[in-house]
Order: sequence, then C-alpha cells, then structure tokens
Amino acid sequence: MNTLPELLSGKNINFLIGSGASMPLYPTLNLGEGLPSFEDFVSSGEISPENIKWLYCYYYAKWISPMQIAMFDRDDDQYKQVTGSYKTFINLVLEILDHESNEKPKRANIFTTNYDLMFETTFDEISQENPICYFNDGSRGFIKRTLDTDNFYLNVSHSGHHDNFRREVPTINLFKMHGSITWKKSNEQIKVIYKKNVLQELDRIVDDIDAFDIEDIDCIFESLDPNKSLCVLASELESGLNNLSLDDDQVNDFYKDYEKIPIINPDKWKFHDTVFDQHYYQLIRSFSYEMEKENSVLIIFAFSFADEHLLDIFKRSMLNPTLRVIVVSFNEKSQNELIEKFSGFNNITYYPKSFNKEDGSSINGDFEYLNNLLRGQI
Repeated sequence: MNTLPELLSGKNINFLIGSGASMPLYPTLNLGEGLPSFEDFVSSGEISPENIKWLYCYYYAKWISPMQIAMFDRDDDQYKQVTGSYKTFINLVLEILDHESNEKPKRANIFTTNYDLMFETTFDEISQENPICYFNDGSRGFIKRTLDTDNFYLNVSHSGHHDNFRREVPTINLFKMHGSITWKKSNEQIKVIYKKNVLQELDRIVDDIDAFDIEDIDCIFESLDPNKSLCVLASELESGLNNLSLDDDQVNDFYKDYEKIPIINPDKWKFHDTVFDQHYYQLIRSFSYEMEKENSVLIIFAFSFADEHLLDIFKRSMLNPTLRVIVVSFNEKSQNELIEKFSGFNNITYYPKSFNKEDGSSINGDFEYLNNLLRGQI
C-alpha cells in the first residue's frame, strides 16, 4: 500500500480536525467516563432553562475562556507540546504541497470545528520563518478584517523581482466551521479581531457572579453514576445545580452577552444570528464542494461527527467514487464507533490498524501518530 504522502500526490487535499487535536492544552468536552455528552444533558428536557444557562456559564469558564489566554500568556511544557505538534503538522503539509507541480494550485484545506487559535498562531509563527507560503483564514483587510468565503478561492504565485519565473505558492485555507472566539458581528459583516483577551468583558461578568465555582459543578458530574439512564442523570444534575443556590439574575446577565459569541454550542442549535448562520451554511457548502471534486482526499483527525449537518454532507459526499477518506482515531473505542456509523462505505481507511505494539504497549492515534503518517513512516 502507498504511504500517505504518495496517496496525496496530485490530489485535492483536505483535513477535518476536531477538538482532540488541542489536547491536553484544551480538554475535550468530556464530562466523565461513560457519562452522556454535554449536548445530551442540555437537550434532555429534564433541566430547567435557568440551569441550562448555568451549564453554559460552566462551559464558557471551563472550555472557552482559557482559549484566549493561552495564546498570549502561556509558555509551559504542555503549551509547547501542543503548539509543537501543530507546527510540525503544518510544515509537513507545506512540504507535501511544495513537491506538487506548478500546473495547478498547491492548496490544502483545513476544516475545523475548534474555536481556539491554535492554527492561527501556528500560521503566524511559520510565516515569519518561511516567506514562500500563504495562509488564508477567509478574511481580508488590514486594520478591519472581514470574513467572506469567496476569499478562499485564490491562486497564489510568486514571480520574483523581475517577473522572470512563476511558481505556485503552497497555500493552506482554514475553514472554522463552528465559529471562532475572534469573530464579531459588524453591521452585516463578520469582523476578525486578533487581540489579547478578546472576551474580556464576558470574563468580568463571570468573575462577578456570586458563589459560582467551576469545581462545584465538576463535583456534581463526578458524583453521577454512568450506569444510570440519561433521564435519571439529568434529573440528578438538575437537583445538584439547584442545591448550589446560584443567583439566576446574574446568570441571565451572563447569558445575554454569551449568546453574542459567534460559536456553535454543543447542542442541537446553530447560530442565533442571521449573519453568522449564513456564513455557517456557506462553510458547509464549501466543505461539500471540496468533497465532490474529482480525486479528493479527506483526512479526519480527532473528530466525532457530532455536527449533524456535517455528518449528512459527509455521507452524501461518500458517493463520489474518487473520494478517499483516511480516519485517524485516538483509541479503539472511538474507531469502532465511526466504523459502525459509516458501515457500508468502502472508500474509508481507518488508522491505526492496530492499537497494540508487539511488546504489548498501546498505540494511540494522537497528533504524533498523524504527523508520522504524513511523513510516510506508517
């Protein structure tokens, strides 16, 4: 069988990246071993509207707020590990693109549901080191940067000072399918604002809420028995939240501002604003178009397909006879779940082929594993 770099040669290259890519810097949305998902709880019908708002306050404080701080203020080993993996990944993709001919754009697309800025900060660092590459987040402008999916369809070339040659510049497009902490509505446009503590006002509101503590809600989830039904667990979560005696007026103030963040929450809703909603569906169409192109390859990493729209588009795209899909799963359990979900499709290859080494130690489909695939070492 060909190595992954050989398989990607001459192809339309796409990646679909999920939250596991940023582990352990940002934890995945796991509430506890065997427990239902956050989406299951807030969609269960057993939790009051006020307590659902408290759960989103917990979600914001535990998962979203840390994303704006780590990009500017962290320099510990965990941060270096994750950013190092991202940097290696992007450089490997650029290397693969650089070996392509100049007869067509040297382009790869990264579709991600992550809100964080790991790709953007990696792009920024590599741009300082490698002048012959181009990264595109879909925005245009200088002081005022605005988003438009039409901005992705650019061919970038380099011709030298005297225009005596022309070569295609390796280009990576970044499609943030579930929004970003850097997006903000401005009239009928979406602005991209890269600055420290972009959610500072919302942080202040959360800090001022009396008696709210992430650890108190962590303890409630830790007390739940995963062997019980969702209905029972949601009722116990409702009771636990009520016992915290939190001030509902304060959480209402939080929620008014929280709803303005242009992200898709882990539940059944999408964006609550027409401008963001339209952009989301444009991104979904872009994903569909890329999957329908001839000789496309999609590499899926750290992604569970919780987004029903993306899942539906992906399944329809699998009818493209020239589409090849590579799925990298972290462990055997997550791999088996996807194998069951996509049973009947014969153009998907799953990695790792085995989760055990000859010496009995385990293999995980982590970022290092993905990067070794891109090196052609697996």
